[in-house]
Amino acid sequence: MKEIVVPAGQDPSSMPFSPGVRVGNLLFLSGMAGLTEDGQLPGPDIESQARQAFVNLGQVLDAAGGKWEDVVKVTCYLTRPERDLAGWNAIWREFFPENPPARATVGAALLDDSWLIEIDLIAALPE
Repeated sequence: MKEIVVPAGQDPSSMPFSPGVRVGNLLFLSGMAGLTEDGQLPGPDIESQARQAFVNLGQVLDAAGGKWEDVVKVTCYLTRPERDLAGWNAIWREFFPENPPARATVGAALLDDSWLIEIDLIAALPE
């Protein structure tokens, strides 16, 4: 059975996608860019945008009762991987200092030229 996960305070009817979908103990989170609640970028650099994207993902993870240790797979899309990979790796280590999940990092064009990153993830929640 599929359960839609939406953080408190977010209006699911305003989104063309679900922030998270839980099926059994698996939680699939939609891609999140590094945008603040008011839709602004926290800064022009990869570190601020990556950290904000993780904050956004963390809200969905929390709404489902999960934590960072439950994350098993992360996919990251970077608009400038040749420039931003080191900064992305630094923020990655803040959220996954040990026993990190599996990861893919790819270069991609995103919806807005000022966005540097989008991240999605899969978590295996405790039964």
